[in-house]
Amino acid sequence: MTMKKTLLASLLALACFGAAQAAEIVPVNADPANQGLNDPTPLAPAGGNPGTTIGEQRRIVYQYAADMWGAVLESPAQIRVQASFAPLQCIPTRQVLGSARANPLYILSGDGLPQTIFHGALADALIGRDLDEGTANAGRVDIISQFNSSWGKTNPDGTPCGGAGSGWYYGLDGNTPAGLTSFLDTVMHEIAHGLGFSGFGNVSTGAPLAGLPDIFSMFAYDNVSHKGWYEMDDAGRRAALIGNNVVFQGPTTTAEVPLVLDEKIALRMSGALTANYDYSTAAFGPVPSAANFSGSLVLANDGAGPDTADACEPLPAGSLTGKIAFINRGGPPAPAPSCGFELKTVNAQNAGAIAVIIGNVATSANPNAPLTMADDPTLTATIPAAHLILNDANAVRAALGGGAVTAAIGPVPGVLAGADVAGYARLYVPATLTPGSTFSHFDVSATPNTLMEPAINDSLAANAFLDLTPALFTDEGWTLNPGNGKIGDCDTGIDAVEPGGMAIGAGMQAFARVCLNNAGGSRANYLRCVTDQATKLKNAGLINTTQFSKVRTCASKVTP
Repeated sequence: MTMKKTLLASLLALACFGAAQAAEIVPVNADPANQGLNDPTPLAPAGGNPGTTIGEQRRIVYQYAADMWGAVLESPAQIRVQASFAPLQCIPTRQVLGSARANPLYILSGDGLPQTIFHGALADALIGRDLDEGTANAGRVDIISQFNSSWGKTNPDGTPCGGAGSGWYYGLDGNTPAGLTSFLDTVMHEIAHGLGFSGFGNVSTGAPLAGLPDIFSMFAYDNVSHKGWYEMDDAGRRAALIGNNVVFQGPTTTAEVPLVLDEKIALRMSGALTANYDYSTAAFGPVPSAANFSGSLVLANDGAGPDTADACEPLPAGSLTGKIAFINRGGPPAPAPSCGFELKTVNAQNAGAIAVIIGNVATSANPNAPLTMADDPTLTATIPAAHLILNDANAVRAALGGGAVTAAIGPVPGVLAGADVAGYARLYVPATLTPGSTFSHFDVSATPNTLMEPAINDSLAANAFLDLTPALFTDEGWTLNPGNGKIGDCDTGIDAVEPGGMAIGAGMQAFARVCLNNAGGSRANYLRCVTDQATKLKNAGLINTTQFSKVRTCASKVTP
């Protein structure tokens, strides 16, 4: 995901708030004929999306996303969102699904607020009118979004963009097949950037845009310096933008963190070392868990080469029976062949180990970055493997030299995954600065995965669940819909959005629009479509019998 900056459009005074009403978000198709949103390639309907071509399914998804955010938020001004497809960056080290930018930005002040940069659509909602109205810019779009037309296709160099088996999924059901990427989740993510989920400072220098604070960054706090974002100078902000120590301190977001995030699971050390460590996992073998990762930790010793703990050579039979092996990352020096992570794990497995921890030894350009341990198709690891960054691995090595250490995967009482110990949601500030991703996302440590992480995961279901994003919007000044989802003007009795981000009413409202637009003028088709969706919600326990009946009653009042 990327988020681009715009130039400031104008300077206004924040004098009043406009009267609240449901937001109307209008997609603006910027693609030429036969491309992107107008791609005529046939595609069978799937996942509740009734479109019969790629372009039609893309347009249906985009309209659903626009309608859903419109049902969640309130604004008296129409919000126009431009959408198009283009071949965006897609190399192994950086794969961009989409990008979005607010257009324009405004500076608002007054009522105790210093001059502060706001996203255009949010500024309109706060002032209570379209700030472009009556100007030469009347009718321009508020958000510009773009999506990767190369996703799932072959790059010019012959490599698959996104990897083998990748591609877009256009379903509206939140059931993204493995290997595919939900276009709905991606669109919901990008529109959210344009609505307010982004800072506007320069992450490479730490300098604020135009020397002014922005509404998103005003809630950022650095846990190392113990300072708010604008209590630091440029150098302080630049230093804070690496290392996973920045949190979002909005009061609504903080209050809803316990409603969304699960208890933190860590690699817990006891004995000669008492510590809880974050860890990364492998693409091979079973996933580390409390059930398969607990025992005494032993330093591996293959007795060969300059590093006898790298497990690049076979380990003595039975030397690790019933133990967790601690193995150094790395391998023989050049020109010897590299030693893969799965080979290390299999060597430990053959020596009787029940699990493996691979600790960094500064062999990479960024020794404190989480590691993805790749699969080796020639080997079969049957024990779990975890990876520790350099500083944590050094602490374990030191402890093993002085006494017994026990390692186990388990919960950290009182700490939530994706939050700091004080309960504030973490922002994404990894050890490697990544312009376009760093800062303007929630951290990837969140469990369950959140909509506004820097990568779209197939576990998301933004057709119904928006996790902490509506709460963050509330902190910035957006008013959420306090009522229910509607079909036409009829109240379904289903909350549009609830604390914790459940948005069943908003989703039902958006899906009813899909049914209406694709009923072909048939009342029977429309009623069947709405009823089928309501039945799925009822069977899943997401709505009750009374709400189901109200949905059907509301649908019966609509004339296709």
